[in-house]
Amino acid sequence: MAAPDPTLGPWALDDEGNVGRIHTVVSGDTLWDISASYLGTAWVWPAVWRDNDDIANPHLIVPGDLIWITAGEMRKITRERADAMIAAAVEREEVQEERVAAIEEEISEIIEENPRIRVAERGGMGFVSPSAVDAATSVVGSPSPRKWLAGGDIVYVGEGEGSVLEGDEFTIFRDAQPVYDLKGGKLLGYHVDILGWLVVRQVEGDSATAEIRESRSEIVRGDRMIPRVVASSEVEVLFTPEATEGNIVFIPDGRAHVAEGDFVYLNRGSSDGLDLGSKLEVYQPGSLRDERVKAKQVMTPDRSEASLIVVEVEPNTSVAFVTGSRRALEVGDPVRPVVPQVASR
Repeated sequence: MAAPDPTLGPWALDDEGNVGRIHTVVSGDTLWDISASYLGTAWVWPAVWRDNDDIANPHLIVPGDLIWITAGEMRKITRERADAMIAAAVEREEVQEERVAAIEEEISEIIEENPRIRVAERGGMGFVSPSAVDAATSVVGSPSPRKWLAGGDIVYVGEGEGSVLEGDEFTIFRDAQPVYDLKGGKLLGYHVDILGWLVVRQVEGDSATAEIRESRSEIVRGDRMIPRVVASSEVEVLFTPEATEGNIVFIPDGRAHVAEGDFVYLNRGSSDGLDLGSKLEVYQPGSLRDERVKAKQVMTPDRSEASLIVVEVEPNTSVAFVTGSRRALEVGDPVRPVVPQVASR
């Protein structure tokens, strides 16, 4: 009957900084078996065995002997030497753990001091609340006889004294497409095409004169306007773990799927605990699976599929930027706040 494999001993460190293990010989051990267990081959022990002049009969091993083993050396050592080498290894491990902890703490402090993420430009799209659409004014005319208007053109807008002031800026939009919640069919807002923006130059009576400062597409009389809000190119990342879970309810541009670098609309907003910069995740819920050996069912864990950052928030809705994704995202995907993890030490 073959002897059982020797139990591997503790890690240790010699004076030269070599890392190895210390094996305590038990009854039945041979150098052949010890070499096989620690070095992966029994044949190597004659080449790495070292005589030790201060130990009697260095080639004879008996129960209780201590053997220092590295990739290139095997030799007997005293109990005092073994204790010192084990202590050295423990001390080095503690130092390494302290260094790792210090690095983790430094990284954590950097993240806490400046947790910001760059957001891609949203281009010619926007998500507008129902109240903003209802309150929108419009381009009513222009001194130019041209049908299509662009940057630098002067226009007349349908708001005047008491409603607008010189210097006010407005976003020009068209084609308000309603966005509904998946549950209950509540109107959440409108997806709109952003055409450009203008600034009011003069206010007279019921109307005002404005200059189109930027146009992404041709602007015509009748295109609507809402007060301009400039989206930041950077957002401070926040954890809002108490926010309510929700869903992706709309994907811009008529696409069926989006991925990293795109934007999605959500059916949760500030009244649900979200804030500008809230970190969210799209996840795949776990499911019950059959464990056939023990004839029972087990629940698999949830799987994180994508990470999102809220870049625009209204009371009941928000726009999120996809910062990373394992797969293409779809309308209906569940979304929940990310809970910050405390690093284990």
